[in-house]
Amino acid sequence: MKTLLLALALSAQTATPPQASAAPPAPPAAEPATPTAISPVERRDTTSLAAAIETLRARYPEKVVVSDLAYSPRKRAIQMLTLSADGADQQRPAILVLAGMDGPRWSGTEAVLVAAESILRDRPELLKEITVYVIARGNPDAAEGFARGPRRNYSGDGVAHDNDRDGITEEDAPRDLNGDGLITQMRAPGTMPPFLTPTVLADPAEPRLMRAPDAKAGEVPVFTVWTEAIDTDGDGRLGEDWPGGIDPERNFPHRWPEFEDEAGAYPLLAPESKAIADFVVSHPNIFASLVLGRHDTVINVPSGKERTSGGMPMMIDEADAGSYAEVAKAWRDTVGQKRTEARDPAGSFVAWMNAQRGIPTVASTLWGRPDLQEGDKEAKRDEDPKKEKDPKQEKDPKQDKDADKKKDGKDAPKPSDEEAAAWLAYSDTMRGGTGFVPWTRTEHPQIRDVEVGGWVPGFKENPPLADVAPLGAKTAEFLAKLADSRPRVTLAKPTVTATGPSLWKIDTVLSNTGRLPTVMRGGRADAVAPSYMVRISTPFEQLKSGRRNDVVRGIDPGETRQVSWLVVAPPDETVMVELTYGGMPLQRWAFRDGMPVDAPAASAPAPAKGAQP
Repeated sequence: MKTLLLALALSAQTATPPQASAAPPAPPAAEPATPTAISPVERRDTTSLAAAIETLRARYPEKVVVSDLAYSPRKRAIQMLTLSADGADQQRPAILVLAGMDGPRWSGTEAVLVAAESILRDRPELLKEITVYVIARGNPDAAEGFARGPRRNYSGDGVAHDNDRDGITEEDAPRDLNGDGLITQMRAPGTMPPFLTPTVLADPAEPRLMRAPDAKAGEVPVFTVWTEAIDTDGDGRLGEDWPGGIDPERNFPHRWPEFEDEAGAYPLLAPESKAIADFVVSHPNIFASLVLGRHDTVINVPSGKERTSGGMPMMIDEADAGSYAEVAKAWRDTVGQKRTEARDPAGSFVAWMNAQRGIPTVASTLWGRPDLQEGDKEAKRDEDPKKEKDPKQEKDPKQDKDADKKKDGKDAPKPSDEEAAAWLAYSDTMRGGTGFVPWTRTEHPQIRDVEVGGWVPGFKENPPLADVAPLGAKTAEFLAKLADSRPRVTLAKPTVTATGPSLWKIDTVLSNTGRLPTVMRGGRADAVAPSYMVRISTPFEQLKSGRRNDVVRGIDPGETRQVSWLVVAPPDETVMVELTYGGMPLQRWAFRDGMPVDAPAASAPAPAKGAQP
C-alpha cells in the first residue's frame, strides 16, 4: 500500500543581478493591497447582511458556497457560508462557526464575517485541510428588530407568543416613552395599586444604580422599576407581552428550561434551533465549533465536575476537561479576552453540542469590560462637577489629608454592584457616557413622577465599532489553531506473522495524534455520533481471536489502541484490514499468504474527523 504524503510546495523568488555598467535597479513596485470586502457595521439589517455575504461569494467564487439553511418565522433566510478549497466540503474535517443568535449582539455577526474573509484572503491553504461552516446570523428576526429599533435587550424570534398567558398575543409591548429610540427602564416612587409597590432605592454610592434596601441600616424602598412601557391591557403589569416569542438559544435539548418564558413549548420548536441541530446531525465531519454570543466557556472554563440531576455533564465530562481547557486557553491567548458577563447556558447550543453531541464547542462573548487606564482613573477621581476650586483659598493640611484619603477611595462608600459601577466608569471615561441614559422625568399616562433611564441596549454586549475588525481577524487566527488541534486518527500498517500452517497473527495500532478527542463523553454515552471501526474481512468461522468489527466510540488525544487478530487464511485467500468512519473507508491494507497486495479501491473514500489520508 502506497503511503500518501502531503507536501507543501515552496516558491522561491530569484533576482537577476544588474549589469556592471547599469545603475542599480529600482525596487519593484509594491502590489496594491486587496481592498477589504467586509467593513463592520453597527446594527446591520437583513438586506445589508445578504449583500455582504454576496460580496464574499463573488470575490471568492471557488471557495465560498452560500445556501439558505432555513427561514425564520418572519421568512428571513438563515444563510450558511461554506468555505472550502474545491467544494468538497464534507470530505474534510470541519469547524462550525455560529453567531447572531442574540438580537442586541451585532458584533458577533460582524466578527465572523471578518474572520471568514481573513481565512479566504490570508489563509487559503487552511481550506485544503478543513472546511469552515459559518452561520453569521442564526436569529435574523431578533437581529432585524434590534437594527430597526427601538433597540431593546431581547432575543425572541418572530413567533407570535403569549408571554403573559392571558389568551392574547403581543398586546402589551414595551414603549419608547422618551423618544430616544431605546427601550430602557423607568422608575417611580410611591406607586399605587394595581401597580407594584416600591422595592429598591438609588444606591447612595452611585445614584444611577438601583439596589435593595438594607433594613438593618434603617433603609426603606423608594422606587418601583419596570421596563419602559404602559399598561395596555389593564392587568397592572407593564410591557410584559413582548413581540416575538421563542429564544432559539434557550430551545436546544440539553437542560432545556421547560417552564421559563421564551424557551418554547418543547425543545427544537424554534425553526432556527431545529435547522442548526439538523445541520449538525447531518454533517458528521464537524469536529469542533465556535459560538460568539451571550454564553462563555473560555473565561469561565467548565470544570467537568458538575452534573445534572440525571447524571449527565452540565457542559463537559471531567475526563474531557484537559483538552477543552487547552482550546479555551488558545482563545484567551489569541483574542486577549480577560473578562465576560456570561449567562446560564441552559437550553443553549453550546451546552447541547458538548454534553449531548460530544463535539468540542467553545463559546465566547467576544469581549468583556475593558480595564480603565491609569489616566482615566485619575481623571475620574478628580472629577467634581458640583464645585470649583479657588486657587486663593488657604489649604488646611488636615483637609488635604482627608481629601487624599477620599481621592484614594479608602473612606468613600462602595456601590453595592461593583461590576455595574465599573461599567459606568468605563462608559463615563472611555465612551463619553454613551452607555447609560440618565434618569429623566418623562410623562406617563398612568403613573406619576416617572423617570426613564438605564443601560443602553447593546452597550455592554458589543465592543466599539473600531475594535470589531481586529477581533474578527483574531477569531480567524483562533480558528486556524483550532484546526491544528483537530483529532488525527490513523491505523498503523498491520504486521503479519505466521504462527502455523495457514495461521496468521495480525497486529496494528489505532491512534489519535491530535489534541482533541474524536468524540467527547457526552456523544459516546448516547452513541449519537458516527463511530470509527477497525474491521477484518476474514469470515467468523476462520477468526480464532479478536473482533471482526471493532467499534470505537471515541479516541482521546494521544491515545493508542492495540488491535490484534488470529486468523486462518489459506495461501490463495486475501485478508483485508480497514479503518472506516461512519461506514466510509479511510484506510485499507490487503494480504495474501502473509504478503501485502494491492487493496481493492474504496468507493468514494471520504476522510472525516481529521483522519489523514
